[in-house]
Amino acid sequence: SSHFGSSFAPLLRRVSLLGAVSMGVEPRELVKLTAGLVLSAAAVRYLWKKFAASDDADFKLKPGSPKAAGLESPMKGSAQAQAGGEDAGAAEEGVWIYFGSQSGTAEGFSKELEQEASAHELKATVVDMEDFEPEVFVKHKSVILVIATYGEGDPTDNAVEFFKWLKDESQSEDTLSGVQYTVMSLGNRQYVNFNACGRLADAKMEKLGATRIYERGEGDDDQNIEEDFEQWKENGLWAALRKAAGLGEKEDGNEKSGQLSAKDVIAGLPLRAEIHENARKLPVDPLVQVGGSDILGKWYFHAHQAQVVSEYELRQVADPDAGKTTKHLDFDVKSIPSLDWRTADNLEVLPSNPDDVVQWFAERLGVKDQLESSVGFTRAEGVERPVKKPFPTPCTVQDALGLYCDLCAAPSKAALKKLATFIRDDGDRAVLEGLIEDRQTYQWLTGEGVRLSFRELFELFFASAEVDLGTFLQLCPRQKNRPYTIASSSREDRHKIGICVSVVAEELRSLAEILPELANRGFAAPAAETCLERLGAEAAAAPRSFRGVCSSMLCCRTTKGQRLWISARPSTFRLPRKSTTPIIMIGAGTGIAPFRGFVREFRAEGGIRPKTILFFGCTKQSVDFLYKDELQEAVDAQPKILGEIVTAFSREQQEKVYVQHRLRERGQEIAGLINGGAYVYVCGATAMGAAIREELTSALGSADYVNRLLTEGRFVEELW
Repeated sequence: SSHFGSSFAPLLRRVSLLGAVSMGVEPRELVKLTAGLVLSAAAVRYLWKKFAASDDADFKLKPGSPKAAGLESPMKGSAQAQAGGEDAGAAEEGVWIYFGSQSGTAEGFSKELEQEASAHELKATVVDMEDFEPEVFVKHKSVILVIATYGEGDPTDNAVEFFKWLKDESQSEDTLSGVQYTVMSLGNRQYVNFNACGRLADAKMEKLGATRIYERGEGDDDQNIEEDFEQWKENGLWAALRKAAGLGEKEDGNEKSGQLSAKDVIAGLPLRAEIHENARKLPVDPLVQVGGSDILGKWYFHAHQAQVVSEYELRQVADPDAGKTTKHLDFDVKSIPSLDWRTADNLEVLPSNPDDVVQWFAERLGVKDQLESSVGFTRAEGVERPVKKPFPTPCTVQDALGLYCDLCAAPSKAALKKLATFIRDDGDRAVLEGLIEDRQTYQWLTGEGVRLSFRELFELFFASAEVDLGTFLQLCPRQKNRPYTIASSSREDRHKIGICVSVVAEELRSLAEILPELANRGFAAPAAETCLERLGAEAAAAPRSFRGVCSSMLCCRTTKGQRLWISARPSTFRLPRKSTTPIIMIGAGTGIAPFRGFVREFRAEGGIRPKTILFFGCTKQSVDFLYKDELQEAVDAQPKILGEIVTAFSREQQEKVYVQHRLRERGQEIAGLINGGAYVYVCGATAMGAAIREELTSALGSADYVNRLLTEGRFVEELW
């Protein structure tokens, strides 16, 4: 309320000042300070009780940084809160869906399950594993775990505490004796520890006495993870859950969720958007809180803005229009002391959508003249609980669409299903809903070689749709940050982070080819003819192109002086403590990034490491030999900064030669170094990583030996 805001702020400042006092104060002063804190706290509590319930909504906040926007939540979003506090009965009721998610996929699947449950006469509740509470978890009767494996077999950030609890050997074998469960695990088969966390959770749940009521599902992101999820559901998930709940089979045998309407979708949205030319005049709802309403949203509130201080081309021959460009970019992080990073960690970068795409959607949503206006959120009518913002506000409409919405990639089927309800023409809506249900066709339409974009989907199927900005902002998939291995040394310069980026590019089939084939599959796009006429025969028949939204932003649309949203996270790449330990580095293309960072580290150390070998691969030394001069200087330096560089130029001879072939040629020497304690680091594509592992297995004579190196931390991979 306005009273709460005006009275509370001075006290907050006072508490803040008192809390900032140095620890070296006199005892009597400390007593005074303590008394002041107690009195301030009492006053705060009194004012909270007196004014928190006020209905006056004109309380204003100055627009600040994304991390400062809004108010902190007075309520914990815990499983206990969702279960009704101490009410054991509430914790036992219905199906509880816990997710461990890093990029939002597991969270999205969990929310799909929650939405579909009602059609099967089941009440479902989704819980972020960050809010896991053992005392509540053990009371549940039915649990679904949707668990992603991150990195080299690790739990996601939000699931770390859950796995610590699961692996606690002090727990009895009947800890979960009353719990019935199933697991959907998510991973990538290119990694050795494929779905390791889901498999571990499955085994540990059973060991602690829980009863498995449905087979574990395994999603493979290297293939079609959505198809794996759909298949897992359709094989009998809901029948198993109904049986566990004592409901038996449904009379109509219908396993599909009920028909959604636009009214249903809007009723499920907790927020409404407000737009004003002046951010200070936007209404502020104290119960619309910071923090992010999902995994991706949380990232926005912890990110930092950093200035690009240099950017330059790394290829000897570049052709940006053809998608052949690789840039090195340096970010100044001196003003961000809280950003903790080390050499070869990962820098996460938030991309922005291309301006033309933002402008197209703005026009379609009726806000093309309001891109510079500010947008904020208040709770929707009838919503009494606290609600978290999906992204930092107030912000401009331009940023809301450009930074926080994924306007490039086709949405997931779950998101598209909700958006489809706003198509007014019944025939048009029926075509899209049928397409969404045809998993094979939708996968073809959005997969490799075709990759229909969100804009193309909207143009072809949503001609009669009416959807306002606030609804769209809540339904549109969030923009994901992209991780890049840091290519600089924290020892050399803690205030500058460098990354190495190549444009992700793919040539796609023309719309003139795609649309007739789509019609032949039974899904004629309602606006196909209009779209083709607008393009013209020549443009419609021309191949389309795909460009990664973040890589193209960094390589083609970012210049010195721009500020981008970033965050750092640890990697497993760590140099051995002993400087005498041999180091073997293997990378291809932008897989050189961590090793460029290592070489800079070697230079900062003064060239004290006696045995360092870098295997590097690219197409031609005269075309895309990244950091060529810098690496050669490191080899030629006295003392040597880099002991040796072994190159593999795949297109300079008739037979293609890759880094794994060079490794094979040196197999005996490499085996000797490893037997002598060497560390091996691999960075690049997953296919290359698999080939390197095969060569190491051959050189060392045993896959068990390679696995032991992994366990000891002497064989480290970062693959994509």
